[in-house]
Amino acid sequence: MPRFLRIFSLAFAFAAVCARADDPLREQTEQFFPLQLNGAISLENTDGSIHVFGWYEPRVRLAALRNAYTAPRLRQIRVETRAQPASLAIRTVIPAAHGFFADRSGTVDYTLNVPETAHLTLKLGNGEVTLQGLRGGSATIELRNGRVTASNCFARVAAHSRNGVMEVFYEWWENLPAAFDYTIEHGRIGALLPTGAQFRVNAATANGRIGNGFGFKNPPGGEAGQKLEAATTPNPPVSLRLRTGGGNISIDRWR
Repeated sequence: MPRFLRIFSLAFAFAAVCARADDPLREQTEQFFPLQLNGAISLENTDGSIHVFGWYEPRVRLAALRNAYTAPRLRQIRVETRAQPASLAIRTVIPAAHGFFADRSGTVDYTLNVPETAHLTLKLGNGEVTLQGLRGGSATIELRNGRVTASNCFARVAAHSRNGVMEVFYEWWENLPAAFDYTIEHGRIGALLPTGAQFRVNAATANGRIGNGFGFKNPPGGEAGQKLEAATTPNPPVSLRLRTGGGNISIDRWR
């Protein structure tokens, strides 16, 4: 084999080994907990994701995928639960790593099936929170950096984030009560609703623009921010309260 081909082959093999070494180790657990249909669920996570799906069953399915770069670090990551008939508390434990060469890796990705009328309190440091199919329940979300997405939720959702993106989507429309209170310090908020959606919007930016596809009058504002208060119909069942510090807000529609 020519010398340059040997060098190329060795370099390729070294890169492949490094790539495999960089792949995280993963371990998933699955648990089921009985819970009243209007029960309370709290979850605290440091880094990773929280994905919530509503169903009409008096129980919770909790799947936790732990990720780390070494087996000892993976074993250090724990998911602690405390279950009662009307409540379920979930806490992520990722011990601090000490030493210059210590392995500080570690994230947990949660997937929960919960009663659609449950009341959730979710806290996440960095990552993604998604809600889908909540009906009549509520969710309070605290996120430091990342994305919050709620789809097809007829519920009360309040979310606060420092940096990232917040979104609300509806693939279909039902005249059921819902309220969204989104506040982000730096980032974008977007809403995508069907043409026939009945809702009220109260939106404001400290430094950013507000756009809409529902024909609302162009919002007034100062040099930096804008405000918009409007409704598609009197006494609509859904309200959107949207606030950004630095960033834009869009309220779009699809047919």
